[in-house]
Amino acid sequence: MEQPVIDYNAISADISNKCNQILQYIDVNTVSDSFDAVKEIVEIAIEKYSYLVSEYWMANHPDAEISRKIKFTDVDNGYEILIKKWVEQNPFKAEYPKCPDYFTESYEEYAAKLNKKAVATAVAGTAAIGAVYGVSATCTKGWLIFGKPIVAILAELIGIAALYAAVQSKKTTKQQEIDAQKKKLEEKLKSYKKDLIVVLTISSESYIKNSVAYSDNILASF
Repeated sequence: MEQPVIDYNAISADISNKCNQILQYIDVNTVSDSFDAVKEIVEIAIEKYSYLVSEYWMANHPDAEISRKIKFTDVDNGYEILIKKWVEQNPFKAEYPKCPDYFTESYEEYAAKLNKKAVATAVAGTAAIGAVYGVSATCTKGWLIFGKPIVAILAELIGIAALYAAVQSKKTTKQQEIDAQKKKLEEKLKSYKKDLIVVLTISSESYIKNSVAYSDNILASF
């Protein structure tokens, strides 16, 4: 039986695949989920390694005294139990970069807000004209078209049209602004994801190497 070794390339590939799968959309939750997933990958790798080391030790010590074998496989302080305790007492950690903030208002939200404001302004303007001539907002337009103050209603309609044009202009400008924000954000998040995976991978390798060093030390005691 060959002496067990850790395949860091395979672990790195697992981490990259898992993180890319989780980080389709990046926020504090998916970043936290990525850390938890990497922690699980690392702990499973150490558990498998300790199991293989245990098998390797038993295979290479067939003539060891029974008391020595009992000590090695003890359910409270045997080799594999000590490795498990080490993982519990020294949990995996990684100082990964803070998740960048998103812009909070989408184009759709902004456009809906503008439309609502335009409607409110138009209704308010029509109601004001109706109040001047002693009629309600719901019948103002029909009454004024056939009455003397037709100039006033035309002015109001022109004002509404101008308001509509202004709203559309603002929406176009906002769309361009948000498109630019999205592009910048996509680049920022792409860079963040890459950095995050690198940090988690490096931290994982360092952590596993520490566990291997601990394994080597306690093996000498059996």
